[in-house]
Amino acid sequence: MEATCWSDYLCPWCYVGQHRDALLSRLGVTVVHLPYELHPEIGPEGRRVRADGRLAATFDRIAAECAEADLPFRRPERMPNTRRALETAELVRRHHPEAFAAVHRGLFAAQFATGDPLDDADVLDAIVAAADAPADAVRALVDRGEGAPLVDDAMARAREVGVSSTPTWVLDGGFVVPGALDPATMERWVTKLVARHDRAEHPGPDVRA
Repeated sequence: MEATCWSDYLCPWCYVGQHRDALLSRLGVTVVHLPYELHPEIGPEGRRVRADGRLAATFDRIAAECAEADLPFRRPERMPNTRRALETAELVRRHHPEAFAAVHRGLFAAQFATGDPLDDADVLDAIVAAADAPADAVRALVDRGEGAPLVDDAMARAREVGVSSTPTWVLDGGFVVPGALDPATMERWVTKLVARHDRAEHPGPDVRA
């Protein structure tokens, strides 16, 4: 069984969503990650994060979930434009799939653990190189504009299936799992879906006389 997950590297719930990815994998679901540009309106200067009011409460929840999932968490002070990061990740997934998981983790860590700017091309190069992918080659692809249509296509696919927030998982058959779903409920839902999928794939013998 396969699930497609749309996410953005500035989304804190997507960062926590790595724990839900692991849960899906344990349940026998293969997760395919696609980019979703959550805030294309953010300019090159980025946007300052004001950790007060409702946002402060959100970060408190994120911090608690990260602690439970053993994920380091540092409250971001700035939201970058993530277009280049999304293009970089998608190009790695397409051309160097063996390195994608490490790049995916590294980009999230930059935003929510180390505080490295995701809109800095040198930071992206370092993350790609740390995953043993050819950073210079990937950067050249981004600079030539080859990542842009890939992200656009992923966004179009998201709209086709009704995805408008991150993270969102869409399982075989079109079943949508929103990122706000708690892990226990997600496990119950997906366990039932996997069992139903397995029965459809491997029906029992016909016992009719």
